[in-house]
Amino acid sequence: MEAIFTLIGVVLGAVLTWLQNYWTKKGETQKNAKYLAIRIIPILNQYLQACVDVVKDDGLYNGQRTNDGCLNPQIKTPSAPVYPNDVDWKSIDDDLMFELLSFPSQIADGNQNIKFAWEITGPPDYEEWFDERIFYYTQFGLIAYRLSVDLSKAYGIKMKTFDHWDPIEYLKKELEATSERKHLGKEAHEKIIKAILG
Repeated sequence: MEAIFTLIGVVLGAVLTWLQNYWTKKGETQKNAKYLAIRIIPILNQYLQACVDVVKDDGLYNGQRTNDGCLNPQIKTPSAPVYPNDVDWKSIDDDLMFELLSFPSQIADGNQNIKFAWEITGPPDYEEWFDERIFYYTQFGLIAYRLSVDLSKAYGIKMKTFDHWDPIEYLKKELEATSERKHLGKEAHEKIIKAILG
């Protein structure tokens, strides 16, 4: 009988140790995930603003064209978001991690298409290039917003609020207008929005 109680005590001790380690590790993982969200969300919000600035760029300087009557971009294309090195990527949801880490590659691909548009467009308006730039940077801004929302919801971070205007609605409208100019049609536009924002 004594041996049975000893065995039960050993098993119970092992289970309790395992549970303690499990909850400690789980708590640490949650802390790391929240820390990652706190670090990444401002970077995504900053990138969203940079995308809005690109989309607003109409090629005019103080409402004026260049001396030779051309449009000239006023906003430099922003770099893709650069994430900090001190975060634990394995602490967050796998799908969200994949989306965040593959976002810079999406941006690089879009920039290649924009670069190609520059090669086939011409003065004075460089219409194809401006449209391609708007087409991609509206999407990049919306993706950055959605990723920040996903992180906020998943890890309990307060969402950024926009008091005087809604950059998300602005980007959606600009994407719709550019999709029309590119003759993509309403269905294609809605499919893009659904793919980005769900």
